Amino acid sequence: MALVTISGYPCSGKSTRAHQLKDYFVSRLSDPSYTGPSLDVAVIDDEGSHVPRSTYDSSALEKSGRANLYTAVTRSLGTDTITIVDSANYIKGFRYQMYCAARESRVRPCTIHVVAPPDKCREWHKKRGECSYKPATFDNLIMRFEEPSSMVRWDSPLFTIPWDEDPPFEDIWNAITKGDKKPPTSAVLQRNKPPPNTLQTLTSTTSTIVTSLLSHLSTFPSSSTFPIPIQISSSSESSSSVLHLPADRRVTLSEMQRLKRQYESVQLKAQASGGLAADGGWTEAEVAVGFTRFLEELWGTR
Repeated sequence: MALVTISGYPCSGKSTRAHQLKDYFVSRLSDPSYTGPSLDVAVIDDEGSHVPRSTYDSSALEKSGRANLYTAVTRSLGTDTITIVDSANYIKGFRYQMYCAARESRVRPCTIHVVAPPDKCREWHKKRGECSYKPATFDNLIMRFEEPSSMVRWDSPLFTIPWDEDPPFEDIWNAITKGDKKPPTSAVLQRNKPPPNTLQTLTSTTSTIVTSLLSHLSTFPSSSTFPIPIQISSSSESSSSVLHLPADRRVTLSEMQRLKRQYESVQLKAQASGGLAADGGWTEAEVAVGFTRFLEELWGTR
């Protein structure tokens, strides 16, 4: 349904805002006037994701901690859940990562920026006692904080809430229940995988065609302008096609090897981008037809 990412300085009141939002969402969902789908409201925080304060003392520990938090977030995301992420979320790259996960899960993203002066955060931090950060870690988190911006898509829609003001509950509710759902980005779309041994099929079939062409030209040099039969045989199928050569030129081994590499490179790039994975084109017969068409279009004989 929605992903609500809460961001702010350490000890700025993020957890307070998270539970305020949860209570409001639950009250709206239980109101008799609500006629929408049944939804759960979940708060994902550092403590529940096994990310202690000491995690932020070193970059290695922090990387592992963010992975734990991200895993918990992705497990919670769904069309039947409003997920509230109560953590520092101070790195824009991590917020973008969660934004992509939200789009992949087809839920509405929303960012809450809790604003409090550093001195006020330090004041609240001193009252935490054993649950506090190390002083150097606390200062480092404030210094490294990357403020959300409404100008970038992964932070939008953005609601900035000062520490001494109430959240705009109604506006946030409308954003997560009525806002546009954007489709998944191309980076996170799951593509159909091509069959196994596709590279072997591609290279062996193009090699067979090159060998057949050069063998035919060597055996029948006077008929080089006629359609040349190409026979492709494998353990599972047998097929044939014809290749038309240009009438005014001879084809050399070096040229054929260059064209073979060029065709294979194009096909492999298309496979990597998902182009051929969805459309097929990886059996011996399909590769043979594709390669002969590539050569004929290049030579202008089609």
